[in-house]
Amino acid sequence: MTASGSNLTKEYTQWSQLQRSHQCQHYHDGNYQTDRPEKLKHRSASKCRINEVTWLFTLCLLVLLPLNAFANRLSDTKLHEIYLDNKEIKLSWMVDWYKQEVLFHLQNAFNEQHRWFYLGFSKRGDIGDADICFFENQNGFFNVVTDTYTSPNGKFVHKDYQQDCVLFKMDEYTLAFKRKFDTCDPSDFRMHEGTMYVMWARGEKDLQLADYQFPFPNVSQHESGIQMMQLLRSDKILIPETDLKVVEIRLHNVTIPDKETTYWCHIQKLDDFLVHKHHIVQFEPIIITPGLVHHMEVFHCETDWNVNIPLYNDDCEQMPSAAKVCSKVVALWAMGSSTFTYPPETGLPMGGKTYNPFIRLEVHFNNPEMRKGLVDSSGMRIKLVSQLRQFDAGVMELGLEYTDKMAIPPGQIGFPLSGYCIAECTEVALPRTGIVIFGSQLHTHLTGVRVLTRHFRGADELREVNRDDYYSHHFQEMRNLRYKPRVLPGDALVTTCYYNTVGKDNCTLGGFSISDEMCVNYIHYYPATKLEVCKSSVSEETLENYFVYMKKKEHQHGVRLNGARSKNYESIKWTQPRVDQLYTMYIQEPLSMQCNKSDNTRFQGYQWESAPITPVQIKIPMHRKLCPNYNPLWLKPLDRGECDLLGECIY
Repeated sequence: MTASGSNLTKEYTQWSQLQRSHQCQHYHDGNYQTDRPEKLKHRSASKCRINEVTWLFTLCLLVLLPLNAFANRLSDTKLHEIYLDNKEIKLSWMVDWYKQEVLFHLQNAFNEQHRWFYLGFSKRGDIGDADICFFENQNGFFNVVTDTYTSPNGKFVHKDYQQDCVLFKMDEYTLAFKRKFDTCDPSDFRMHEGTMYVMWARGEKDLQLADYQFPFPNVSQHESGIQMMQLLRSDKILIPETDLKVVEIRLHNVTIPDKETTYWCHIQKLDDFLVHKHHIVQFEPIIITPGLVHHMEVFHCETDWNVNIPLYNDDCEQMPSAAKVCSKVVALWAMGSSTFTYPPETGLPMGGKTYNPFIRLEVHFNNPEMRKGLVDSSGMRIKLVSQLRQFDAGVMELGLEYTDKMAIPPGQIGFPLSGYCIAECTEVALPRTGIVIFGSQLHTHLTGVRVLTRHFRGADELREVNRDDYYSHHFQEMRNLRYKPRVLPGDALVTTCYYNTVGKDNCTLGGFSISDEMCVNYIHYYPATKLEVCKSSVSEETLENYFVYMKKKEHQHGVRLNGARSKNYESIKWTQPRVDQLYTMYIQEPLSMQCNKSDNTRFQGYQWESAPITPVQIKIPMHRKLCPNYNPLWLKPLDRGECDLLGECIY
């Protein structure tokens, strides 16, 4: 046997052992704690069948993946998994970036009663215009797969003229298949690196899959579901160190106020071992009241090592002024996110002789039903190593300043607002060799439906930092980036958020409340710099001139020239021409630029108020491969939906 063949055999054995070892692992539960093993209650014979299919799935992977994919040890870094029903139906998948396809494996998809199972992809979780692979038992054998799509109203299933669900194997419990990222089929969804909505269901009654059209099957909520996930994701990161130390920063039996929005602050002193510098290599949330904790941030108190910060545990609005220095971001979490692990070359510094030992936890409670008597002890669990890694990491906020200077008119499908990190800021704040971005978390409140950060070097637009065309505020993952951009001094970063305000009667303002809006990209990068915030809003002078124009030219008499911005925006009667005027003002007029250090002071060397806006192409690049003879039947593409202000029809 050749050396390469021997290596493949070894990797094959390792991969199959890995799959078997994962059979009893449980996906993160609602409290986002460590995985809990849960034995599946099946006969030993069914387990054997599952293992046989797993081995076959592995063999298919060995055949399909290029040899260089196995040059390094094939570990669980390449295997992603989730329980679709949170208990039994386990979806595992691997991404073949070389062949641009995903290989799927489903455990316990069927039992003795089920006649069919489907796995599909939906634009934003709707059953209408969905792309579905049906797997069916015929004559006692699970041997038929049919590529289908649903009608716009979700009532009917149509057989696709191009069959792109490629089956490896099915038995009475398990199935394995593959799909291309982009099949060049208008009746399939193109897989992307943003949030995808994965549909599943199974049933006992026969389906008429041989027919061109049949009614969409109606099954109970216990036998169907939708999961939001990032299918095309980077490999998982393993922590090479074994000697880990753990710090928990959390609330202690806090009674959640009975109001819609509360920012709760808790200040505590760090453990004594942090008199020596450590690197944070992982952090994970501890969520006690899911659904009420919207997001959390941990901040370090950036001051001299010997300054005592008063301990505090109450509403952030009453926090003592001495704690205002506690503003350097250390860790963060938002709904939908879970554990975040640093790449092996870097870690976030914590501790040291000159490091102030106080830390602040800020928890955003969202309690729209004004529920009383709820007690919470949520927080963050941070893992550290004493052996320092090559680079100190940092966290930076990109996007829009939290201010009511920005507004979103009502009735908009996808109104865009952009926050700028202008070239003049990176020029004065970044090192000569630049920074490498390896992690990103996009964040809005309730009306955000799409977020991306674009990267510019002079007149050239480079590859995007992060992009989620199907963003959901319910699923705000901190994502390790597969492509890690290097941002140089003089580069510009533009973060754009799109908002859906259809059904609203008045404008939505920027701000801290859950009913206000935000537009943020929290980026993790190395090496660390003093730049903490690189965000913008429209300049004060521009906004004053805008309200003068609305009052005198547009005859909006409710506008008060010295009045509150929020009241002025809310007094405007919004027509499409006025929406267009607002958008034009935001993308053309000068900025109020926040090029800030962690102590909230601006960098010196530039006039940041009324700073020039970064000129960018308004049209967002759409990434698709060239498909010869695309859509010969002139079908409406599944991913085509309602159109936004700029004519992009993805909603």
